[in-house]
Amino acid sequence: MSSVIRPDSVDFISTSGKIQLISLLESMQQKSTDQDYIVYCEYCLDIVRHGIEMNYYEVLDFIGVAGEPVPAEVSIEVMFLMEMFDHISISLSKLSEKEARGVELECYTKFCGFEPALDAHLSSYIFLVRTSQYRVPVFKESLPLTLSHYREMMLKYERYKKNLYLTEDMIKNICVRREQQIQLLL
Repeated sequence: MSSVIRPDSVDFISTSGKIQLISLLESMQQKSTDQDYIVYCEYCLDIVRHGIEMNYYEVLDFIGVAGEPVPAEVSIEVMFLMEMFDHISISLSKLSEKEARGVELECYTKFCGFEPALDAHLSSYIFLVRTSQYRVPVFKESLPLTLSHYREMMLKYERYKKNLYLTEDMIKNICVRREQQIQLLL
């Protein structure tokens, strides 16, 4: 597909650019017999038709013009990150409501997405979610975490990952404290 549209010529803004993308996606949709693929083509068509900028990278990735390939190290890092946040989420659900709420108020326990410059990480995350390998949603935070925060968390998580469920103290040890994030900004 990348031979049809060059990465530097993809245009979501102009009418002619949208028509070109819509034509390509409709062609891809018509050539397929896989229902999931057809549905995903429709999803991408809706993104282009409605101008949902936040999801443009998903369309670019789908049509094969997202740019450079994702290095294996990045894919592994993103998979490990998804495992960690999934484990934290499941473990929080096993705590009492009071304990879980206390941890969530004290620490960042949810995935906040990636910084805009991390295209490879974002592409890997989109692929994992699209292929249903992980279902870790992105939560908006006023002070989102960065890749360096995630890496710090993964280092701490390494020693706890074999536990079926994480305890309240383990989660607090792994997660970035909200007060720590505020102090970094001051």
